Amino acid sequence: MSQNVMSVIAAFFGSLGFSIIYNIRGQRLWIPSIGGAVFWAVYLAFLHFVDNEYLGFFVVAILITIYSEIWARILKTPATTILMPTVIPLIPGGSLYYAMDAALRHDAPEFILKAQKAIGLAVALAAGIMIVTSLRRPIEAVVHVIKRK
Repeated sequence: MSQNVMSVIAAFFGSLGFSIIYNIRGQRLWIPSIGGAVFWAVYLAFLHFVDNEYLGFFVVAILITIYSEIWARILKTPATTILMPTVIPLIPGGSLYYAMDAALRHDAPEFILKAQKAIGLAVALAAGIMIVTSLRRPIEAVVHVIKRK
């Protein structure tokens, strides 16, 4: 099987595992699991066409947050219940691992390179989540005003 297909399957089970850890029950258990797999696949497709990891993390973080906000309204649950397990596959653990490995080997140039990458990916992920979360209320207010007219 292709490495990309295997990573999408792993993303599904990773999100499923964290959904269980976060004590999500019933149909809510599958929403973050499927989201984790789908958005990891979207990230891989984006990376194939654009070849910019940071932009890919940023765009997919925006999409995941929108997905979480929509499902939170449908399931009448907090958005973080859906967001946290869904975003798990995007956590830059590999970069952190390689940065710490380089630090333990006293390879300062490699450590700096890997640490910068890990921090950059984490910032891109956080920025994407923050943008949607910050704009949610103003957008809801505008929609509410439009509906009243």
